[in-house]
Amino acid sequence: MKFGDYIRQKRENAGWTQPEAAAKIDIEQSYLSKLETGKSYPSDDIFRRLETAYALDMSDLGQKVFSAELDKLREISSVRTLVLRRQNSETKYLRSWLAAGMVMLMVGTGLTVFQTHQGYSETFIYKYESPGVIRDGESVRIFERLRERERLNDQLRMGILSGNGERELPKEEHGESYSDRITFELLNLEENLGPVFIKEVPGGRRRYELVSQDSLRYSNRNDALLSLGVALVMGSFACFYFSRRWK
Repeated sequence: MKFGDYIRQKRENAGWTQPEAAAKIDIEQSYLSKLETGKSYPSDDIFRRLETAYALDMSDLGQKVFSAELDKLREISSVRTLVLRRQNSETKYLRSWLAAGMVMLMVGTGLTVFQTHQGYSETFIYKYESPGVIRDGESVRIFERLRERERLNDQLRMGILSGNGERELPKEEHGESYSDRITFELLNLEENLGPVFIKEVPGGRRRYELVSQDSLRYSNRNDALLSLGVALVMGSFACFYFSRRWK
């Protein structure tokens, strides 16, 4: 608050009218009115009278009266000490805000720049397909042979071919169709195992053939760290703003 409001509040707390307070301080009522309205500020002698009459507490005065108002009273010895003490405290507070702002700016800028310049990585996905389980004793080409026999039989039924389209198969496979045996399985691998590989499974083995190869491209940027960096930079600006406000 302003110094004039402060002494007016002290007078009202004491229950005095302006004339009564002016008489106790030994000044003109009109002068006291100017002091309370901020039109005038006391000299060192008048301030000592106010201090005695109102039993002013300098610590309380320093906490409640604006710094700009105290600066107008700095010619008064007791207030000058108070102003210097407050300035030292505000300087330390200002420096703490500036230090916090600088740290946040450096860390935030570092994180933001580092994450912004992160490149991209590429990985390959190899897709393998197996039509079904190859039983023990069967050729690894069993499904190709079954599919070919089914195709020839279909052509015979449609009259496209004449004669017997039956192909030579293991005895245990006679009577089974390609559709009866088919149990497709797809594998997506990040490792290239070649155009064909065999894998042991319950009941036999599977023959996997490479059917396609896809590439995946993804950013190495960590969005969470990037957001943190931006937040720290914005926070540093807030610190600089507050430090300037209290300067």
